[in-house]
Amino acid sequence: MKYVYLKVIIISLTVTMLSCRALPVNSSDSQSWSIPAADRKKNKTTLTILSVQADRTGGWDSLEKETAVLAPLYFWDHGYRVIPAEEGPAYAAIVQIREREISHGWRSKKSLAVEVRIWAFNDAPASGAPVYDQKLPAAVGRVTVIGNKTFSSSDTISRLLSKTIGKAARKLAVHERRKKKDA
Repeated sequence: MKYVYLKVIIISLTVTMLSCRALPVNSSDSQSWSIPAADRKKNKTTLTILSVQADRTGGWDSLEKETAVLAPLYFWDHGYRVIPAEEGPAYAAIVQIREREISHGWRSKKSLAVEVRIWAFNDAPASGAPVYDQKLPAAVGRVTVIGNKTFSSSDTISRLLSKTIGKAARKLAVHERRKKKDA
């Protein structure tokens, strides 16, 4: 009988520690891109990234820089080549990242949102910030997550940014097909 109690206590402690994330669990994720020179010259749809904005109190310079570096690679994965605005791309994109803290009873949760708006280059806001009285974007992707995670994790940034750009790229492909059909 004594061993039964000991097993119950050990199992209970293990379950409690795992559910509270008390055990130190390390995880990592990686991605890589190889873009051969021949592929860079192919006729891909071009776009420029007008701005990357992170909205949260505190120093988010590094988050904006990381997002600005990752975004062209994720666009590349979806068939779009990012070029400077001076080269006359077909489209222009704005990436916005927002983190909010929500009080949920006695607990607080984080709300993470990544939004990618893509305009035809000539319709894009000149300032790089969305102006809501201008033309609507050709495509928008938005992913929102509520939980305990924060954007301070590169893994979180990568997953949400990739998913959001994927959603916007699929909508932009639909927009391009409609435009060709109407022409």
